Amino acid sequence: MIPVRKGPPPPALTTYRLTRDARYDGAGFNSVKPSRREALVAEQRGVCCYCTDRTEATEAGMKVEHHTPQHGPHGGRDRDLDWSNLLGACRGEAPPPRGRGAKMLHCDSAKGEDSVSINPTNPSHMAAIEYERGGRVTSSRPEHQAEIDHTLRLNIEPLLDRRKDALVDLEKELRQRYDVRAFPAAKFEKLLAQTRDPAGQTMRPFAGFLCWWLERALRKAV
Repeated sequence: MIPVRKGPPPPALTTYRLTRDARYDGAGFNSVKPSRREALVAEQRGVCCYCTDRTEATEAGMKVEHHTPQHGPHGGRDRDLDWSNLLGACRGEAPPPRGRGAKMLHCDSAKGEDSVSINPTNPSHMAAIEYERGGRVTSSRPEHQAEIDHTLRLNIEPLLDRRKDALVDLEKELRQRYDVRAFPAAKFEKLLAQTRDPAGQTMRPFAGFLCWWLERALRKAV
């Protein structure tokens, strides 16, 4: 997971909220959807708010997550159009391990209308996030760990494999460019800064895990 810094809503959404009987998926809302997706993808640098896999500003390339769900016992229909409550999520479907069984759901697709207290827009929540070398996401807050494991399902096997693959690709890139055993601390610092904040460009998929690894590598290098 990575911190999400919410900016202003897209003008089309602001205008729509001023119309009479404005509601999510109400009359005229279809015209708002493209700019809403584009704004969420730009705000999150092209990665999912939960697993940080790649997202694209198309109906097939992402989902719009309501952190406070729309329906159910914890629903808040009054927040349907609240920009601070909207996040960009991946499609949330992973192939089953070894190709057997049904697709495995994660992120918004697994969460559904359930409520979670962990919020990517809360800096203190994100400061409690750590990783393990095998790609497992952890939190020092027990209630958040339960949500990570069981509600958002961020530690299912296909996601662990994809995080490890992303790290293998990063290490391969380092070996091709430098002698990683003597990699200077300044280079680690630069790569960490670029991975954490790619100057308006899209982030690497699974950037949170890669930043964690780079931080550890930097500590060993200094």
